[in-house]
Amino acid sequence: MNWLEHFISPWFFLFEADKRIYWLYLLTSGLVALFISGKQLFSVKLWFNQSSLVDVCWLFINQWIFKFLVVPLLALQVSYALSINNFLNTLFGTGNYWEINQSLLVVFFTFSLFIGQDFGKFLVHFSFHKIRFLWRFHAVHHSATTMTPLTLYRIHPVEMLINSLRSLFIGAMMSGLFIYLFKNPLGISQILGVNLFVFIFNIAASNLRHSPVWLGFAKCEYLFISPAQHQIHHSAATQHFDKNFGSALAIWDYSFNSLLLSEGQSVNAFGIDKKAIDRQTFKQQWWGIKS
Repeated sequence: MNWLEHFISPWFFLFEADKRIYWLYLLTSGLVALFISGKQLFSVKLWFNQSSLVDVCWLFINQWIFKFLVVPLLALQVSYALSINNFLNTLFGTGNYWEINQSLLVVFFTFSLFIGQDFGKFLVHFSFHKIRFLWRFHAVHHSATTMTPLTLYRIHPVEMLINSLRSLFIGAMMSGLFIYLFKNPLGISQILGVNLFVFIFNIAASNLRHSPVWLGFAKCEYLFISPAQHQIHHSAATQHFDKNFGSALAIWDYSFNSLLLSEGQSVNAFGIDKKAIDRQTFKQQWWGIKS
């Protein structure tokens, strides 16, 4: 890949449905933002400042790391799934216990994978906050003092690698289990394709999670993490620390006593501490942030 291809590759995220900044997800979030807060999401000061510039730097730099380190790992998911199926056959004997309607199987697999990945995201995210060595890398994401949809890509390579391994492990485990249990064939497109439930999550204004637009889900926040709840998670206020670790589902936070509803709450500033505003250079963040 030459420098020009590297420069333009992130722009193709706008046309890839598995990316959070897919054009349709941005469109729905933008329309909701206009309805709720007018032009707040489209402020020039929001998109052009030191913190937002660091977001963009991480986005472009991580593309190299993702393509050369992460993609080869994720490509092994089908192979690992087949290995898990073989392991289960050796351990418990030949599987293929049930055969059900193919469409029903796809829905069941998609839903199960979504639940498994969502719980995995919660556990890894929880660990990033609770294990001091991991926090220094996750703190890069939390060091953002302004939030835009591109803040999603403000992640340290160590965090990106761990999240990719989590996705690979859960995806392979779930796929291998379904291949073992059901007679129906599970295609590569179903194993590696865009998850329907993730698509629904992304189209439901998920890009407002990293934004100043306050959107709560009222009592539904006991089930689903709203954009406002994720903004609470990024709040610089100490009373909001270690709250709302969940990605899509709130049931994990409820179970771990870390759920905080958005009703009655407000966020006045984002970041990890008062020094966050002085840590807005890529050089300062490369080795992680001690706080």
